[in-house]
Amino acid sequence: MDEDEAAVIAWAQEELTETPSKVSLWDVDGERIECMIQLSDSVVVVVLVGDGEIKIDEQRLTIAADNWSPGSVQANRRPDGCIRVRYRRKRIDIAAEIKSPHSVASLLEGWLLEMRGETQLPRDLNRRIANLKRERESIRRMLEQGSLERIHEEVDKVKEKISNAETELSGRAGIGATEQ
Repeated sequence: MDEDEAAVIAWAQEELTETPSKVSLWDVDGERIECMIQLSDSVVVVVLVGDGEIKIDEQRLTIAADNWSPGSVQANRRPDGCIRVRYRRKRIDIAAEIKSPHSVASLLEGWLLEMRGETQLPRDLNRRIANLKRERESIRRMLEQGSLERIHEEVDKVKEKISNAETELSGRAGIGATEQ
């Protein structure tokens, strides 16, 4: 652990009264530290400024895991070159490093999914549920087509047609015999 990460952990313990599970330093420039912090029930994007041991937060965006919904964390590159991270009506601007804005959002959302104990994104889960429903419907149709009940009904209809045909033929045969 380097001194910048130690400074972030010390700040989190003092300000947030919790030791972070994970710390991801985004940009360190002199006396300015931009980072993402994972706590037990939330994630924090923070810009810390200050000299030496004392750091204050210039900007902070906290996302609680229980209020978060997948896809609600957005990160976009701004015309001035910085990256704006948004969650609902809150936002924070961080430096545009080599990494893409998407990497910020995916890191935060990954941590939030991890906190909920989910391994798949709900979109993947919903897609899987939809596939299972389609498969269930397909099997239902196949069972309906292969049902013996329909076959018995068809056999009964054919028997009735044969019986009617025999009756008609026997009636005609009787009429034909009397005419001769």
